Amino acid sequence: MSEFDRNNVYGAYDEQAGLKAYITKVFTHMGIGLTITAAVAYLFYHSLVTRGTLARIVFYSESALFIQIGLLISQFVLVISLNAAITRLSKGACNALFLTYAAVTGVTFGVIPLAYGVGVVFQAFVFAAILFISCAVIGHVTNVDLTKYQGILVGGLFALIIASIVSIFIPALRNNLLIAYLGLFIFMIYTAFDIQRIKQFYYMSADGTDQREKLAIYGALQLYLDFVNMFLYLLRILGGRRRR
Repeated sequence: MSEFDRNNVYGAYDEQAGLKAYITKVFTHMGIGLTITAAVAYLFYHSLVTRGTLARIVFYSESALFIQIGLLISQFVLVISLNAAITRLSKGACNALFLTYAAVTGVTFGVIPLAYGVGVVFQAFVFAAILFISCAVIGHVTNVDLTKYQGILVGGLFALIIASIVSIFIPALRNNLLIAYLGLFIFMIYTAFDIQRIKQFYYMSADGTDQREKLAIYGALQLYLDFVNMFLYLLRILGGRRRR
């Protein structure tokens, strides 16, 4: 093997090793976020069951409604802030926003086992994990450039949001599982799409820079949202079947 060929092989190997390490870092951030969400959700669920201090403050106090509305608003603000200011914030600020969002989401998730039952929640989590990993692998290995279809995916997401809002006022749509299946499908595609975008983040940023680190946190947030939404739609599907 010539020196030129040897350099090409070593360069390609280093590139693939770097990409693998970067994707691992993204999934590590995501895993930490999900762990925080699960831990906080369990604490609040336990507090609700035992009528503990946390539950009395957030759900049973005189200002409970304002606290709950504040939590929901803060979720939107945190996500929008991280999306809008990812290039201006420091790496530490990006990570803090992401972890804070994960913790606040855990508070709102504390009531889910009461609404659906622990068994259904566990089933939804397992199915969501299987679907998420499968879609992530597809996004990583497929030769189809899913990023070209970003416009279609965004359009589908807006259609899903509108349908969800309309269903609040129309009981027939609210109890229809079609929206849940549509939402699950959209976020399955988004998972594969976001994996490809994360690979693009790696190639468009320089090694060892804050920009690459911040994009890793941003990518983790996108995958976190994909997983959480898949989990929520699976809850609706499994919970709807159980009620039937």
